[in-house]
Amino acid sequence: MPKIDQATYEDRKMRVFLTLRRYPNGLTEADLEQDTGLNRRTLNNYLRALETEGKIYKDGLTWAALPFDELRLRQFELSPEEAMTLYLATRLLAKQHDKRNEPAETALMKLAAALKTNKIAGDEIHQAAQELAQRPQQGEYDLVFRAVMQAYIYRRMLRITYEPLNRKAFETDFSPYLIEPSAIGFTTYAIGHSSIVNATRTYKLERIKAAALTRQEYVIPREFRGLDVLKSAWSVIYGENLLTVVLRFSPNVRKRVEETRWHFSEAKRDDPAKPGYLLWQAQVADTTDMLPWVRGWGADCEVVEPRELRNALTREARELAEMYKVMEAGKNQIQYYAHSKKGKDKSEWQPLIAHLTNSANLAEKFGADAGISELARTAALIHDLGKYSKAFQARLDGSPRKVDHATAGAREATSLFNQNQNQRWLATMLAYCVAGHHTGLPDFGSAIDVETDATLSTRLDPNKKTLEDFSAYKTELDLATLTLPPNLKIRPDKERPGFSLAFFTRMLYSTLVDADFQETETYMNDGEKPRGEYPSIEELCQKFNTHLRKFDNPEGDINRKRTETLKTCIAKADSEQGFFTLTVPTGGGKTLASMAFALNHAVKHGLKRIIYVIPFTTIIEQNAGVFKECLGEQNVLEHHSNFDWNPMREASPESADNETNDVLSKLKLASENWDIPIVVTTNVQFFESLFANKSSRCRKLHNLAKSVIIFDEAQMLPREYLDPCMLAVKELVQNYGASTVFCTATQPALDKRLPGVKFIDLVPDSQALFDFYKRVQIKNLGKVPDAELIEKMNAHPQVLCIVNTRRHAKGLFDGLTGEGSFHLSTLMCPAHRKEKLLEIRKRLKTAQACRVISTQVMEAGIDVDFPVGFRALAGLDSIVQAAGRVNRNKNNPMGDVFVFAPETPFIKKTPAFIKQGASVAESILRDYADNPDSIQAINAYFSMLYNLQDSGAFDAKKILSFFDKQTGELDFDFKTAAENFRLIENNQVAVVIPYKDEAREILEQARYHPYPFKFARQLQTYTVNIYQNEFEKLQSKGVIETCNETYQVLTVAGMKEFYNENTGLVLPADVGGEAVFFD
Repeated sequence: MPKIDQATYEDRKMRVFLTLRRYPNGLTEADLEQDTGLNRRTLNNYLRALETEGKIYKDGLTWAALPFDELRLRQFELSPEEAMTLYLATRLLAKQHDKRNEPAETALMKLAAALKTNKIAGDEIHQAAQELAQRPQQGEYDLVFRAVMQAYIYRRMLRITYEPLNRKAFETDFSPYLIEPSAIGFTTYAIGHSSIVNATRTYKLERIKAAALTRQEYVIPREFRGLDVLKSAWSVIYGENLLTVVLRFSPNVRKRVEETRWHFSEAKRDDPAKPGYLLWQAQVADTTDMLPWVRGWGADCEVVEPRELRNALTREARELAEMYKVMEAGKNQIQYYAHSKKGKDKSEWQPLIAHLTNSANLAEKFGADAGISELARTAALIHDLGKYSKAFQARLDGSPRKVDHATAGAREATSLFNQNQNQRWLATMLAYCVAGHHTGLPDFGSAIDVETDATLSTRLDPNKKTLEDFSAYKTELDLATLTLPPNLKIRPDKERPGFSLAFFTRMLYSTLVDADFQETETYMNDGEKPRGEYPSIEELCQKFNTHLRKFDNPEGDINRKRTETLKTCIAKADSEQGFFTLTVPTGGGKTLASMAFALNHAVKHGLKRIIYVIPFTTIIEQNAGVFKECLGEQNVLEHHSNFDWNPMREASPESADNETNDVLSKLKLASENWDIPIVVTTNVQFFESLFANKSSRCRKLHNLAKSVIIFDEAQMLPREYLDPCMLAVKELVQNYGASTVFCTATQPALDKRLPGVKFIDLVPDSQALFDFYKRVQIKNLGKVPDAELIEKMNAHPQVLCIVNTRRHAKGLFDGLTGEGSFHLSTLMCPAHRKEKLLEIRKRLKTAQACRVISTQVMEAGIDVDFPVGFRALAGLDSIVQAAGRVNRNKNNPMGDVFVFAPETPFIKKTPAFIKQGASVAESILRDYADNPDSIQAINAYFSMLYNLQDSGAFDAKKILSFFDKQTGELDFDFKTAAENFRLIENNQVAVVIPYKDEAREILEQARYHPYPFKFARQLQTYTVNIYQNEFEKLQSKGVIETCNETYQVLTVAGMKEFYNENTGLVLPADVGGEAVFFD
């Protein structure tokens, strides 16, 4: 094929460009081939050339033109001196770049050629371009540079892959607002909006691993202040909160410092304390990019403040002195360490001062939403003072002697802060937190306690407990400058002020232990931060609202009514924060409606996350699935496993307070901290965390501040613990910026447990909703033997039966005949139940035989629709919830729900609370026979049930008494309260079921991983919770193995005999089955 001349080449290339300009949405290569008549190979050459010239870009399969117009400098004259200023600018550019940058080279060459009359300047600029050309090529930097510049010039959003220094790479859509070079590190930064956090971020170009233009245009917001934002920065790290930096320069460099204006905010003055020295002061947002400049002055520059910067340089000076052996023999200052690593040299151990200051920075940040930043910082600074003892340092060196390092900081707090009553109370709160930061919040104790009781009062008493000398902390920390807030930013409850102060202590403890965990994890992971970035609530709300638009034009009466409820809830989102109720009949769409309210309410009030609390794991699987579909799987956490209570961990020797050379055991104790935007969890996990004393469970509490907490199926709130539970929720709302929503079709009389609290109804006319959704008749059959019940069920092709115990469910299932029989219970792991539910739903939709025997796992919140249902006699709330699975979508004029009293050999005893609820329900079924699921009947049920209780029934374990002793001291029994607050008795074990290949693959990864708890989230869907005696029976059969000292696992061989495809985990015949599980 003959080679075309250059003019023809340029003409054809221009024709391709002009063709693309006619199509704003772009064209594929096939479309272009047809439109231009050029063959694909030739066309591709033109496209690549145009892309290199910055005139077009590719988005997926589509090529699109940029609004490209060449920039032409009008003719102007420069004096020789003016021309040389251009030369100086190009020299700075050349020095600034440590890698090749072709657009910069070309620009300089064109500028050099343009300066024809000033040959000297032109030659110098051309030389600068050549110098740039000698720089080494660095990966994709040239392509990234072009893409970022094009995005900024043409205001097109970028899709980038960014790899932070010590974290995994992530993708985000990025809109650059400002491009800023930095002399530090020879680099360039882009400042702009990042979609992953819905906030302004600064990204270093070298860390952008891939960048592609999109068609999405953006506008730089008016409130972005351009270059003004950098006035708070030393180089590029800017922010609203400014630090005052004071440096002392020696006479050796004073004149040099005075010659230059280093920062726009700087002020210089004589040092009155040191004649001849210069004090230099400036205000910056961060000292990170200032540090190299300070280092550069060497010993002629002393950091006066801030303390953190001074401490950082002090550590560096010590390390340099050790590295260059400049200290005289015998005068070496001891280096104190916080953590060691097995088999690693001390140069890789973590300095103690680094751990303390890093933890303090994190704790301060974590305490912001709860209003306790100052106290949280102080707690973190002093929490490991005991590690300054020689004994602890020897422990890190391999000494077998155990050392209590936590009591030291607690005792120092009470010594430092004792000037007045307020200080003494705050010091006691600090002491609780610091003393318990490994072993858990202790009881206060009494005068008769001895050292082994490990109460706070005993540990603080030097006559009862002797500590190692930890005074060496004063060589690295100046605690005399610490101050405490003059008063607490909470309003203690009038009736129970002690509970409020204890709750405040818990919040403080949470910030400390979460900061300690995360800082330690970062060190052990060689600097990789343990937590990722998540989108903001604003972005998630926008996503959710966009998803809801598909309901704008619903079909059918039920869907129109659900949409009406949804819009009513969204309209209430602007309400002031507080307590809300959502009383909607089953099938009324409360899941989406409550989340829509919560997200919009959070945006209105600047809240951080949504906590969705439900009674059963089965509802977690379904509801979390809905939220993940709307908001993205990575933004929703399901937290319901029993791993937190693993008995192996409970039995670990004196916890990590006796720290060994290896800190991995401490990290294994870490559980979820709920730092994700959407958390779906259970009543058990939520409330037991609020009253726990162990660090692994308490670390999440500070993330409840400034959140919206939704209690789905509120009738399932634990009755025996209702008073402490509701008082804790009141604390979150009244003092920590939370709002709560109580959702159910059977709203319990919660207002009576919180007198004086106003509940706002999100749907004002609930009775009208109940009338609209009336779709079943509830009939009481009285006593029914199992054989008769099975006969009745076999008479229906599609039927649901819910009973009260696992043993009864299994016995009835074995009696069913024919195809399409199913069993569901908590003995099946969630993944297994999910598969069965999919099959059940498919059969229901296709009119195939489908008979289901289930425990309560099918009762509340599960989206299924049977024509007929049977429910073993229980509380009216359970009966109404079971009825919600029948004729759910009004496919029939009226469905039937039959209530029966079981006559069965499979029930040996019935729990007292089921007996009581069943007895009251029988009365309601008799008195409201025509409409036992009406609001009037439900109100009558709860009124009668609550009236049967004595005054202490709603705090059966007297939890509140542990925080209200009227002694005039902060005399709290955190440990005893935690031991007594057990919604499910604490003798359960989570057994991981190697169900399917995925579970086995995850277990294989966890088996050899240094941090096996990283896999807890993934393994939750493969766990079954059983009682300790049941676990021991299985263990005795040799079918349980321990995975990496963390997970109890049913062996693959044991799966054949002890895990049934239809009924799940097979328990030995002489144990199990009586339990009513709410896991």
